[in-house]
Amino acid sequence: MAVSGAPSVERELALSHWGYLTFAYALPLAAAAVLEAGTALFSDVWSRARLIVLGQGLLAASLFFTSWTSSSWGLALGLAVAGAASGVACGAAQALLVLSSSDTTDRVMVRWSLFCAIGDVCTPLATAIAIATGHSYRAAMGAVAVVVCVQCGVSVGLLCGAGGIPDANLRSEHEGDPESPDGAAERVHVAFLRALRFPLLWGWLFAAASCTLLDELVVALAVLRLDRDRAASPALATAAAVTFSLGAIVGSAVTDRAVSRTSACTVIVTSAVLTAAALLVLRVSGSAPIACAALLLVGIACAPHHPLAMAQAYGAVPERPGTVQAIGQIFVLVDIAAPLVLGLVADHFGLDAAIGCLLIQPAIIAACGVLLGRTPPSPVIAAPRR
Repeated sequence: MAVSGAPSVERELALSHWGYLTFAYALPLAAAAVLEAGTALFSDVWSRARLIVLGQGLLAASLFFTSWTSSSWGLALGLAVAGAASGVACGAAQALLVLSSSDTTDRVMVRWSLFCAIGDVCTPLATAIAIATGHSYRAAMGAVAVVVCVQCGVSVGLLCGAGGIPDANLRSEHEGDPESPDGAAERVHVAFLRALRFPLLWGWLFAAASCTLLDELVVALAVLRLDRDRAASPALATAAAVTFSLGAIVGSAVTDRAVSRTSACTVIVTSAVLTAAALLVLRVSGSAPIACAALLLVGIACAPHHPLAMAQAYGAVPERPGTVQAIGQIFVLVDIAAPLVLGLVADHFGLDAAIGCLLIQPAIIAACGVLLGRTPPSPVIAAPRR
């Protein structure tokens, strides 16, 4: 909502492009990474079902706060807590799927992204409706907070019900019976240190981190460009973000079929080439319809990148999704640096130049697909028994 409503955020808080990207991206990402990393690491021994409920509850509270605050620092704080809470809940749910699904990790992650993209369509629509009816991004955030409260209530009901939320993967089979908290901490500590030695994991996590350039950032830059440089109405500029999410839905559906017929790395490299072409179209677009069409193409083309990169990362360290997620938080430096650099480029050289810089993402993902695609996975990490 802070992304699709970027013009509304900048106007209400009197922020420059750099200021917006700092308070809406860099600062929240840095704080959220610190809060989320430890929780992700210990999710391999904690109850993931309870983490899902806790994350949803904190997410609702932080969204209410963000919709209320009128300070840029309050915005950063609210988004930081919301990002950490969402990351905890989604990370726990993702780990449950990765460990319990009978499908390949590639397809599990692609389907995860498909449902995320469906949700992403609703968010800019809600923001566009709020702005078109004379409100701002605050109204959209408040409405979504109510929805998350209901979602949290459903999760509590599942957790307290007869069946509960499946959490059979709380401990891997090789870890045996429950141990003391100290024993759990030792297992996590040893697994984390051993995972740090695998270059394949680092490579794919870096590739996944680069995808931040073609997620919320490309949408924010395109929306700001339509609003500032193309004189589109705020509602139209915000609604343009929907086309990216629609493209992501189409791209995820196509990827789900593609990975069953060819290798994941082939899909990654091919989609990287198509993404670069779509970004060039967005870069030279001169009207709102062409920009929307270009965003649709970018969404379709880049849809395979993050789910398939994360699938390769999970495969590099089998049976330890929480460890993979925790190490992935190290790459929050990419998430922090990207908006700051792009904000400076946009302020000094224009939004067209900032959008052109996004071409580095398909170059990174293609290089990883070519160089890491044939590397064998790491052995299963089994921490020593007490």
